[in-house]
Amino acid sequence: MEELEIKPKARKPRTARKIQKAVAEAAPEPQIAQSPAPTQHARQSSISDVEVAKKLINIYQSAQDRKLQFNLSFEYVRKMLEYKTCYYTNKPFTEDGPNARSFDRVDSEKGYVEGNVVACTIDINGKKSNLSFDEISCIYQKLAKKKGKESAKKPEAQSDEFFSLDKQ
Repeated sequence: MEELEIKPKARKPRTARKIQKAVAEAAPEPQIAQSPAPTQHARQSSISDVEVAKKLINIYQSAQDRKLQFNLSFEYVRKMLEYKTCYYTNKPFTEDGPNARSFDRVDSEKGYVEGNVVACTIDINGKKSNLSFDEISCIYQKLAKKKGKESAKKPEAQSDEFFSLDKQ
């Protein structure tokens, strides 16, 4: 009869346990209504610590599952959750559907590291997922060039927010 090898249960990395402990200990803080500064990428001010911690755990687990680098701070994730509009398209986020919030790695060669993660719609994140930064840049250049030709024909045409390269 063949002997079965019994392996000990895999332990979660220490960082994940610290984050989970923070979620368990975090109590909802009273929210003070503040109106965000009137900017193109206005941010919400009512994100609880528990919401931030849950998102941080989800991103961390995703990074671990895909063997990607991770160094996002609690405050960085909070900032990403506070944005009201998509980084790429400026479309407002919705609770669900194609315009729901997603986190995108701008450079897919890098992991979930600060400066490489932005808040965008699920729709645009899915469309972008199979393209490299250079391919996206090429598409953008061609679209901008075509838009420029169309605008020259119609001088009264207004600029489209989609082609804005403004960062959050």
